[in-house]
Amino acid sequence: MATQASTFNPTHPALTRALLSGAAGGLIGGMMMAMFSMLIAIGEDGFWAPVRGITSVVFGDEHYSGDFAFWPVATGAMGHMMNAMVLGIVFAVLASMLAPRISSMVLGMAGAVYGLAVWAVMVLAAAPALQSSDLFTDSIPQWAWIAGHLMFGVITAMIVGALPTERR
Repeated sequence: MATQASTFNPTHPALTRALLSGAAGGLIGGMMMAMFSMLIAIGEDGFWAPVRGITSVVFGDEHYSGDFAFWPVATGAMGHMMNAMVLGIVFAVLASMLAPRISSMVLGMAGAVYGLAVWAVMVLAAAPALQSSDLFTDSIPQWAWIAGHLMFGVITAMIVGALPTERR
C-alpha cells in the first residue's frame, strides 16, 4: 500500500495564484497606504516622515526627519514595500486556504480586519518594541495609521480577489 508523504505541492496553481496575487495586492495596497500617509504627514513632521520613520525604527532615531535624504527614504520605502508584499502574500494564502470561494464583499471585509491586525502588530507592538522613542508612531495621527492600514487591507483583498483564478 503506497502512502503519500506530503500533500504540499509548490507548483500547485492555487499556491502560485496566491503568491502572485498576494504580492501584487500587497504592492499596490502598500503604495496607496504610503501615499496616503505621506500626504497626511505634510501637516505633521513633513512629507517624508513616515518613510524615514521606518528607517529610524531599524537604524536609529537619527534617521528620522520630514526632509528628503536619499538613503533613509530609499531604505524606508524598500522596507515598507517588501513588508507590504510579504503581508499581501500571507493574506492571499490564508484567504485561499480558509475561504477559497467567497464574495468580493466578504473578501473586502476580511481585508479590512487583516489591515487592522497588521496595524496592531506593526504600529502598536513591533515599532514601540524596536524603537526607543515614539518618533515613528507619532509621525502621523493614530486615525491616519488606522485608515492607512484599512486601506492597505481592503485594496490588497480586492486585488487578490480580482485576479483570475485560472489561466487558459
